[in-house]
Amino acid sequence: MDETSAGPGAVRLVHDDDRDRYVALDGETVVGVLYYGDDTPGPPERPAVRDLRSTVVAPDRGGRGVGSALVRFALEDIRARDLSVRPTCWFVRGWIERHPEFAPLLGRPETSEEDEKP
Repeated sequence: MDETSAGPGAVRLVHDDDRDRYVALDGETVVGVLYYGDDTPGPPERPAVRDLRSTVVAPDRGGRGVGSALVRFALEDIRARDLSVRPTCWFVRGWIERHPEFAPLLGRPETSEEDEKP
């Protein structure tokens, strides 16, 4: 498990790769989760794609940046692993739109052999 925290009073962020999720913890209490799934890697010239599917934050923690912290943590992990991202979660998609420095991580659409012919 990879983890980080942002200082006193902040949640601890953990990559729980056994359960395909990123988790925000306050002590031992889960206060947010970002679920993902990985696509099987294709040809070597295409990186594997991590599909960020759903972000859930405890109702009493809404509006405090827990979801944003999870998304940033996940995207930094994806970048470090040289993966690309598919943001099927509406929250993640909107977050990337507001933080264009992460746009290069977006997965490329599949192309067929017909598309590649001159």
